[in-house]
Amino acid sequence: MGLLVQATSIARELWHHFSSTSILEQVTLIFALPSFWYLASSARSFFNHGSPNVPIMGKGAAIVLPTWRARLQYITQGVEMIHQGYRKYTDTIFQIPTVNQNLLVLPTKYVNELKSLPETTMSSSQAVADYFLGSYTTLQIHLFGHVVWDVTRGQLTQNLGNHVEPLVDESEYGFVKEIPACEDWTAVTVHSTFLQIVGRTSARIFVGKELGRDALWLETSIDFARCIFLGSGILKVVPAIIRPIAALFSPYMWRIRRHHRNARKLLIPEIVRRRKQAAVTPNWKSRKPNDMIQWLQDASEGADARPERIVDRQLGMSFAAIHTTTNHLANVIYDLAARWDEYGSELRAEVEAVLAETDGQWKKTTLTKLSKMDSFMKESQRLNPPSALSFNRKLQTSYTIPSSNPPYTLAKESYIAVAAGPISLSESLYESPAIFDGFRFHRMRTAPGGSAQSHQFVTTGLESMTFGHGKFACPGRFFASNESKIILALLLLRYEVRFEDAEKGGPTAKGAEATRPKNMIFADACFPDPNVKVLFKRRAD
Repeated sequence: MGLLVQATSIARELWHHFSSTSILEQVTLIFALPSFWYLASSARSFFNHGSPNVPIMGKGAAIVLPTWRARLQYITQGVEMIHQGYRKYTDTIFQIPTVNQNLLVLPTKYVNELKSLPETTMSSSQAVADYFLGSYTTLQIHLFGHVVWDVTRGQLTQNLGNHVEPLVDESEYGFVKEIPACEDWTAVTVHSTFLQIVGRTSARIFVGKELGRDALWLETSIDFARCIFLGSGILKVVPAIIRPIAALFSPYMWRIRRHHRNARKLLIPEIVRRRKQAAVTPNWKSRKPNDMIQWLQDASEGADARPERIVDRQLGMSFAAIHTTTNHLANVIYDLAARWDEYGSELRAEVEAVLAETDGQWKKTTLTKLSKMDSFMKESQRLNPPSALSFNRKLQTSYTIPSSNPPYTLAKESYIAVAAGPISLSESLYESPAIFDGFRFHRMRTAPGGSAQSHQFVTTGLESMTFGHGKFACPGRFFASNESKIILALLLLRYEVRFEDAEKGGPTAKGAEATRPKNMIFADACFPDPNVKVLFKRRAD
């Protein structure tokens, strides 16, 4: 009965994380729990597979089905399992028994050998698609194929300077639409509020101003990602043998397909209109819109150029951009509200000084000069990474790591990653790594021998792998950094933010450090509590 009790406990944790789960999905999981027990009891060998001679975390001293028990444990304690594995096997390979398969966690000494290998050898896109159960959630590999990578690394990044003013304009519009007047201290649910603001600012660059403000597009682009996260999370705890049936009854899967229909209804007419316009407009190349829809059109050929495929890729971009940036911003705002007196004035002064250099005009250089803000963002991400893992890959063919001794071959179809979360807390890399130090990276840049280009929020390396590293490091991190800085700068210029004093009511007293809310954990993922409220007050000046 111990395994069934453990499964029940894990299901209870899922309800805590996904409090809005529908009655149909509750019924699905109720039927799934006996399936856990039946499959675990009748298929011991199936759940004890893995790479031989590589230690598996979480198995402990359990005698009955130790790997399957570890898989259940991973759902609610995945982050801690990864940290334990890193502490015990820092310089060697260990395994994490995720819900679907065993994942090999590699030491960083192998990263430089693997970082530039082609997708035909090990695929980051396929790893993402499998992680989110793409065959059910529609997050298939073509949504993250070479067209999306090329456009993000190319046009999106190359146009960062051109898009600063539109991002500022849309962020200001979003503040007006989403944040109350806040003439006095007003409680604001940070995550849901800034999810809308980020959705709006991203849409301005992705689909243009008019479509970006369309209520149906905002709902579609924002909820599409939410349904994938929650829908795949719930399906993962359903045994694979009955997962197709569970998916049929999942409202998240229904909503995903509805979002595809709505996205096509909105975007295909615009794609067709632009193609007709291109055929009759002289000098179209210099006059065409400078947004993601156009870039995806220009980069797509053959079957990939079908309007439906372009729309799918646009949804993939929204999935990758909106919620990840929102979670990061929520973490930064929580850290700022907890330490407003220590950091608020100094961060605001930096924004004001940089804007004064350009007579209040926002430019790309305005954002690159916000060194203290960049440091604060990176420190918040260091302590609150979106996942304890990064550099995720799926092996497309077997591959022997050249420097491994004795030689170690990564098997075809296996999954690998690096323990990015534990690395960011390494005492060999950072002084007092468990303590929040908002200007840590600013000091590292400005110290004797330091470089202004080092330790940036977007910098990747063996000591900073949240965005991955190498050829397939997150290509959208430069856009996300600019977008985040603009939104934070506007917040600093307009508001003071604090947590509420739980005992006395009202904002925390000046000079008092509030307790930052704990993050929520699901498997290897770590995300800010979406229900937390922060007190906002409009600045008098």
